Amino acid sequence: MTDDIESRIEESLDKDQDELAEDMPELLDEVDGQVRELVEANPELFGRLVGRMEELDIAEFVEENPQTADQFQDLLWTGMEVLVEQSPEVQEEIAQDITVNFEADDAPMTGHLEVDGSAQTITGGAGHLDDPTLEITGPANNLVGLMTGSVDPVQGFMSQQYEMDGPVAQGTQLAPVMSNLSDNIPSES
Repeated sequence: MTDDIESRIEESLDKDQDELAEDMPELLDEVDGQVRELVEANPELFGRLVGRMEELDIAEFVEENPQTADQFQDLLWTGMEVLVEQSPEVQEEIAQDITVNFEADDAPMTGHLEVDGSAQTITGGAGHLDDPTLEITGPANNLVGLMTGSVDPVQGFMSQQYEMDGPVAQGTQLAPVMSNLSDNIPSES
């Protein structure tokens, strides 16, 4: 990851929402394949980027930029994977294998999550898995919010911010993992 790319991301993050949304497709192209290096080298920049992405209307962004929907998810999931690797407190919550498919009901966005209890890892990305343990459907903003912490997994389910199909016990085991993970996204002090 070059300092130039980090500088461009920082410049874009200082812009207003409309300008940031306009810059995002090009930024996602530039960091494609380098997200791991970005998060490892500059976790605060990743946290800031995630924070600003939460402010975007994700459904509108994906509708206007369908070619970047997969890159957007890869950025989020690769970053989350690195955060788990660096967070023993998140790893301690990972005790069971759980697979999840996500599908936005207001935009062309699908994704998946794999929690590996024995390796204590979380991986994810665009597209669906075959035969997942859970299927979660809802507005794109709420699904991204589940990953980033703006939607509490339990309260979000109870208030019908998303729907879950599958064993409730599995969802109950996933909730603290997701909460702890989002708590570990670096934020500006």
